Order: sequence, then C-alpha cells, then structure tokens
Amino acid sequence: MSNKEQYAAFCKQHPEMPVMMQPWWLEAVCAGKEWDVMLIMRSEVRSKKSEVSNPEAENEVVAAMPYLLRKRLWYRFILMPQMTQFGGIWLNSEVQASPDMQERLAKLIAKRLRTMHIAYYYQKYAVGNPMPHWLSKRGMKIEERVTYRIDNLTDIAAVEESFSKNKKRQIERARELSIDYGMSPEEFYRFHTECMGERNHKLTYSREFLLVLERKTRRAGQSAIIRISERQADNDMRTVAAAFVVWDKRYMYYLIPAYLPSAAETGASARLAAEAIRLAKEKGLQFDFEGGNDNEGVANHYRQFGSKAVNYYSVSRLYRPSFALMLWVNKWWEKRRY
Repeated sequence: MSNKEQYAAFCKQHPEMPVMMQPWWLEAVCAGKEWDVMLIMRSEVRSKKSEVSNPEAENEVVAAMPYLLRKRLWYRFILMPQMTQFGGIWLNSEVQASPDMQERLAKLIAKRLRTMHIAYYYQKYAVGNPMPHWLSKRGMKIEERVTYRIDNLTDIAAVEESFSKNKKRQIERARELSIDYGMSPEEFYRFHTECMGERNHKLTYSREFLLVLERKTRRAGQSAIIRISERQADNDMRTVAAAFVVWDKRYMYYLIPAYLPSAAETGASARLAAEAIRLAKEKGLQFDFEGGNDNEGVANHYRQFGSKAVNYYSVSRLYRPSFALMLWVNKWWEKRRY
C-alpha cells in the first residue's frame, strides 16, 4: 500500500482532519503536480524507555505530513499548494498531548527532510499546531501569520450587532439585492476575471484549477458559491459580488470572495460576507475569513465583522543557498504579473 493509500485510509478514521489536508483536496489543488505524504508511526516517536503493551499499535500512524513537491531546473522543493491556507504536520490526540513525542517528531521530520535532498521547504501550519515551536529548535525558520475568525456563532444576532457601524450601513444599503446559490463555477470564474480586470489585475488561478476544486468539494458536500445580484433598469439581473466558500467539521472558509469595484456603493461586499457568516451559523460551524495577513485594507474589512485576529505560523528552511535567487525571481515575477 502506498503512502497516499495509507493516508486516505487514515483520514477516513479521522473525520476531524481539516478539509485542506484531505486527500481529495490535495488531488484537486495539486492536479498535474506531484504530491505525497510523510507518515509517522507510534514506534518512531514513542519513548524507547516506555513499555510496549500492544505491539500491533506500534505500527499505527500518529502523525502525517502531506506535501507538494515541485521541480524546477535541477531543484526539488516543497511549497504550499494554491488556495490552501495550511498544511504541515497533522498530529493525533496522543501526540498533541505529549511534548516529548512532539520533540522526537520534530527531530525525525528534520532528518527525513534532509534525506530528501530538497533545496527548500515551506509549509504553513494550522492554528494551534505546536510543531513550529519544536521545528524552530531544529534549525527551521518560523514566521507569524494572521487569519481572522469568528469562533462563536451561537448567537447570530449578537455577532451581527458586533459589526462596525460602517458595515451595518453597507448591509442595510444592500437589502434590496438578491442572494442565490445557483452560480456555476464557470460563471464564477468569468465574474472574478471581470472583477480583477476592473483593478487591472489578473487571477492567480486558472479556470481548470477552479473547476477541479469546485467539483471535488461539491462531491464531498463541502462547498457553495454565494451570489449577490442587483436588478437593472431593463429588469435583467447583474452579479455584483460572489464567494466560493468551503468547510470541514469545524470551520467555514471564505476561500475566494469577489466583487465589482464599480458596484462598491451597493454594499454588496458587506452583504456577501454577512451571508457567508449566516451560512456557517446554519451549518453549526465557526467562520474563518481565510487571510488578511498581507493586506491591511483586507484585514480592516474583516475586523469590521467582529472577527478576531488569530496567529498561525509558516515553517521554512533553505537547504541550498543558490535556491534563494530563484525564490527572489519568483516573488518578483508574481508581483509584476499580478
């Protein structure tokens, strides 16, 4: 059985696995690329001094690290897939509760990464994951990142009352706009292209990428496309905002929001976010705006919905100094292109 097959079986036994670490998610966001998973057994991180009471349990998976492996020129390197907020090492409850096992795990992961002969490693770890702390002790670089979350939607009226006055005004202004969930991924892609065009920007993902991701998440029953429309003088409906949202057992993620800058006065962007939050409430979930780390304007927009900044960490290591130039060129090209 391959590592991927073992991982798929492991995830079926752990329905609490975040959506962005599910095998079918990785198949979607890594389509056409190479991905694999590092599996860690209990015997590899158990204290050698502890007594083995169940030999069969020693071969159970207790931690897993799915990863995207890229190749360019003579370099091999690990990066995060598109549209994937976090990955890194997932720990079962036993390892979560044991700093000793975490320390041994960090040592093991660092050793395995070195034996892969990669030029660079970069992954973002989920909120609350203790492994960045331990990996920093093994020579890894960690950087703080921020997302914005609403963790308690039990009292939706109280949540909406916490919205800023500005957002409340915008939502009130948008009351006459229509909301539906019938937008196709093709329509969403064309609309998002139009939104970015008004800003003289291009999309950072392809049509094929969105179609595959939407199909996989829809089949899993874990996504929706929310559309906000306005009625025009000729009675036709015009889309002014839309969002592709995904969810798992705990959180709904505001994965791809889009709105027309030319329709800003309609309040559609605020109504869109408020509708996504309401949908999360209906599904008994918490809400993650999925970002805001690199753009103060976006962060301010999210804070006005009563969300709180939550820290998580990226972990990286440069194994071959010559790869630093390629990283710089890649970042320069992305800024120039988009």
